[in-house]
Amino acid sequence: MHKPKTQNNNKISLDTIVGLCAIVTSICAIIITLYQTRLQKVQQYASVKPLLMNYSQSFSGGDGKNGKSYHYEFIIVNQGLGPAIVSNYSYSYNSKRFENIAEILHQIKKENRLDSTKSVALANIWKNEILPVGEKLSLINIDDDRLAPLVEKADIKIMIEYKSLYGQEWRFISNDKSEPQEID
Repeated sequence: MHKPKTQNNNKISLDTIVGLCAIVTSICAIIITLYQTRLQKVQQYASVKPLLMNYSQSFSGGDGKNGKSYHYEFIIVNQGLGPAIVSNYSYSYNSKRFENIAEILHQIKKENRLDSTKSVALANIWKNEILPVGEKLSLINIDDDRLAPLVEKADIKIMIEYKSLYGQEWRFISNDKSEPQEID
């Protein structure tokens, strides 16, 4: 007797289709989860990003006693969303490095043969100093007709390297037209 010929059907069963769909769905879910995790991390880092900026203000006017007065102030402010943790800093004047702002002012006074000044208030930046959001740090505050205009026109550069709470680092350079640069 002859056996009936059976066709070798390569039909895919319903169970195979359901299994393949489950695998594809699982892979898509993993990819979407990884993408969402990445977006959350970016959002989390951005929510505590510090942003250091500098401002200077100057004005002259009469004070009643001496007839005229000149005021100059140089301010660093954190305008970001999180605290800035100072990791390094440097001061320079005419491309020469100095330890602090007082040395720079001493050099300017020496160059211009100024013996005395009226009112000078200085502050320095320290490693591991934390500048909270909105914090203004007045580094130079001068009320003096002779010294204030000289300091305002001087080529003083202040470089601050700072970190966010998550360890991202930036370098800020005063009077630089660009925003702080991220350090890799």
